[in-house]
Amino acid sequence: MRLNNLLSLTAQIAKAGSLRYTPAGIPVLDLMLEHESWQEENGQKCLVKFEIPARLLGKQAEQWQYRQQIMVEVEGFLAQRSQRFPRPILRIQNIKEYKG
Repeated sequence: MRLNNLLSLTAQIAKAGSLRYTPAGIPVLDLMLEHESWQEENGQKCLVKFEIPARLLGKQAEQWQYRQQIMVEVEGFLAQRSQRFPRPILRIQNIKEYKG
């Protein structure tokens, strides 16, 4: 059985943390993404706004470390932040600037 955990989101990079490295030398960048859109639920339009923490690994982390207030399209999966912090974080697998 294959379980699905794939998230596709258009959002703004509200905050980019400092680039850091894992013990294995892999670059890691933590981001805060902000999303705002109108969605339809039960036949009604509703305004959806939220922030979600996200994480980039590898070369993409180095490429995006200084980019803030940019609209992006991201794809990834949700995972717990760490063993100590079970709240979800978006682990970004693909990111590109949103062109509208």
